Amino acid sequence: MPRLLKLLASAMLAVTASLALAAGQPASIRIGSPDQSAGNKPFIAGPLGLAHIHQQLEQAFAADGVKIEWHFFKGAGPAVNEAFANRQLDIAYLGDLAAIIGRASGLETRVLLGSRGANMYLAATPESSIEGLEDLKGKRISVYRGTADQLSFARVLASAGLKERDLRIVSLDWSAARAALAARQIDAAWSGMGILALEAQGIEFPFGTKQLPVTSTTQGALLASADFIQRYPQATQKLVDILVGNAAWISDARNQDEYIDLLASQSSIPAALFTRELQGDDLVLRNSPRLDDFLRASFQDSGEQARALGLTRRPVEIDAWFEPSFVENAIVRQGLQLLWPRYDHDGEPATD
Repeated sequence: MPRLLKLLASAMLAVTASLALAAGQPASIRIGSPDQSAGNKPFIAGPLGLAHIHQQLEQAFAADGVKIEWHFFKGAGPAVNEAFANRQLDIAYLGDLAAIIGRASGLETRVLLGSRGANMYLAATPESSIEGLEDLKGKRISVYRGTADQLSFARVLASAGLKERDLRIVSLDWSAARAALAARQIDAAWSGMGILALEAQGIEFPFGTKQLPVTSTTQGALLASADFIQRYPQATQKLVDILVGNAAWISDARNQDEYIDLLASQSSIPAALFTRELQGDDLVLRNSPRLDDFLRASFQDSGEQARALGLTRRPVEIDAWFEPSFVENAIVRQGLQLLWPRYDHDGEPATD
């Protein structure tokens, strides 16, 4: 009897998949992201993370017989790019550097949505006596190479006339950097909000991107394979519609407490850290999904930095890579044209 049930279930799945394909829908949508969780539940913040927590995509595509598959990677950007290269993903969220490296290496992806304004922090031991950028010379600093963190740090160093060779750079992932810093094995680490948890262990935070122009923050993007977009434009638009709706909800300060509670519950990261990360930030700017001049200029700069650092060999043509039609369609569909202005390359609302 169990064998018969399994055969029936397999047959039903096959029929569902056939119906989806016949209707111009994929049998499944495979979504990937670096796992930012501090606990045992996979986690990503932002509109995609909200869709994951609420199972919005599963609900939206159920009637079409489309299965949603989530893949979270501890290996961050390189692991996601490898999955794209092996045709194991259709959609993924990545920071700008990892996305650029993938594109420069020949991955046929398209940028569907923008992500911007994630803050970075310099966490330092009291013994290091680091109070400003000028104190970093010769210090042992952890930066997660191959991620958007590296480019953000390079921008910050450049603002003080410094280069990576002026420091003793150690490449550690986020968890390893926190452990090394707590054990006083390094002088400082440049990392995202998770590192704020070390304040209870005496770690100091002399500066971060909150004290710097928004251009020093890290940016990211939602990517899709060009093949998926070409084959399933309707499914692509439906997915983007949901994420744009989420971005609008997150942009509303009235929802911030609820949003933070959701993030904390899913990630096992204390709510106080999310509160500290978002405090004083322009939520509308930070959560704008538009592929505007700010995001284009930031990705262009990141691409040039990646080549200068020897991380890529080929230039990335931003205009050929960005595909803004889906996000702009979603904004018009939901009447959100006045919510997000188009920001210029400095992060200021464009006047024209």
